[in-house]
Formats: sequence, structure tokens, C-alpha cells
Amino acid sequence: MIRRFAAGTAVAAGLALALTGCLGDAGNKVDEAGKNIKLTAAEALGKTASKTGQIDSFQADMSMTSSGSAAGAINMSGTMQYRTKPDLAFSMDFGSMSVGGKSMAGMKEVLVGRTIYVKIPQLSQLGGGASAKTWVKMSLDEIGKQSGMNMDQLLQQSQQMDPVSNTKMLTASKDAREVGKETVDGVQTTHYTGTYRLSDAVAKLSPDQRQAYEKSLAKSGMNGDMHFDLWVDGQQLPRKMTMKTDQSAAGAMTVTSTYHDFGKPVQISAPPASEVTDFSALLKGMGTGLTPGA
Repeated sequence: MIRRFAAGTAVAAGLALALTGCLGDAGNKVDEAGKNIKLTAAEALGKTASKTGQIDSFQADMSMTSSGSAAGAINMSGTMQYRTKPDLAFSMDFGSMSVGGKSMAGMKEVLVGRTIYVKIPQLSQLGGGASAKTWVKMSLDEIGKQSGMNMDQLLQQSQQMDPVSNTKMLTASKDAREVGKETVDGVQTTHYTGTYRLSDAVAKLSPDQRQAYEKSLAKSGMNGDMHFDLWVDGQQLPRKMTMKTDQSAAGAMTVTSTYHDFGKPVQISAPPASEVTDFSALLKGMGTGLTPGA
């Protein structure tokens, strides 16, 4: 279990960072009088990618379901905080979690500086009871070795670009279309839907970005089509996004994010040192080592 956790954490963290570092620029279309004209769905997605690139913090409610793991279907839901200034940091708290229909304690993940902290309550069973440390820390350098990704580059890209950068990936869609007007959390939005091939989205990136992203996708098992639904408000900011794929290491997977509090301060900090153990030290204490690909 610990070995699978090591590889899984490395890939998940690397993929999360990769997804935040691939936003490009998109221009605004205006008529001769300087007023916005009617945009096609593709143009609207590009404009949303550009507008969200100006946001340096946000919060979100998230849920994820997958159907094909060895242990059965996985369902997770929780919250997220994210910022890019003065430094990149995020926290995810999946308070509700079930595997194979059985409820289990949720997990938390925090990125501060160059360290990722993950809270796994089950670790108390390995360390001698409820009083054992339940937070594990892993350095980004260690994760880079596990995932084969350039963490310095991804951090820099994330700080300079859009924290909700999945919107850039949507611009690879060739069948994007407007569904209609809908209300999300009391906000009037325009609903767009479509699909894109991950290979087409990756092709939009720079060579260095493309190499890192391809490695991440290979380990996640995602290599086919991605279906999306996006709800955009009147300021061209994403309010809700749903991503679906039938091709991943965990089978069919759906991720839904509802965004709010754009640009507002977030509180992200490392857990108390007294509650944290180093992941490499944990493995050594169990008589095993942490090696790339383990």
C-alpha cells in the first residue's frame, strides 16, 4: 500500500501542477465601436482562458468519481484553496470519501514552498495508534524524481499563469458549442460543452511543457477524449467545470469543480511540525526504501 501511495501521490501532485501551468493567451474580439460582438463558442473559451489568467487566488468545491480501481468505485468530495502570489500554494480537503461503497476517513493535501503535505488518517495504524503522526511530507524534488517532471518549471509556470488553467485545454475542442443560459450558485452563466483529444491539447504547449505533460498523462492512463461542460459568468470567469473521461488508470472518471471567491485572500499553511513525518523516513522505518518507479 505504501509503495502505491508513493507513486500515486507523485503522479497526482505532478499532474495537478502540470494542469496549472499550460495557459496561453487569447485576445478579445471587438467591433469597430469597441463593443464586444457575439463570440463563437471557441472564441468565448479563449477569452475565458485569458481572463482567468489574471486571477491569483480562488476557492472551489470539488468532487471526483471513478469506477475502475481494483478496490472498486471511488467517490471523493471536498474543498480547495489556491493562490499564485506571493508564492504558489494550495490546500485540498476531501472530507467525504468512499471506496467500493464503504465510507472511509477523508484526506487532505497542502502545498507550501517546495513541500507537499498529505494527511492520511490510516497512517496511525502503521505508527502505533491514534496518537501517531498522520501527516506525511514529500519534497517537490522527490516527487519530480518519481514522476519524471521538472517541478521548478511547473512552479514557475503556475505562478505566471492561470490557476484555473484547464480552460486553456478546452480551446483544443473542435466541437465546442453553447448550450444556453443557466444559473450557478445564484450567478447567471453561459453553459458551453464539447470534447477534445488530450493529444491535441498537449500539442498546444511548448516542447518542455509537452514532455512533462506527456509523462504525467502516461502514468495517469489518460490518453483519449475528454468531455467537458463549462459555465462562464458575465465577466468571462469560470463558475463551474465538469471533466469526464472513460480512459484513465481508474476507469471512467468525472471531476467537477465549482469556483468562487476569485481574487480574495486565502489561508494556506503547513500543518504543525509535531504532526508531520517525512515520507522517506516512514519507508525506512518499515524496512524499505523509496526508489523511482516504486
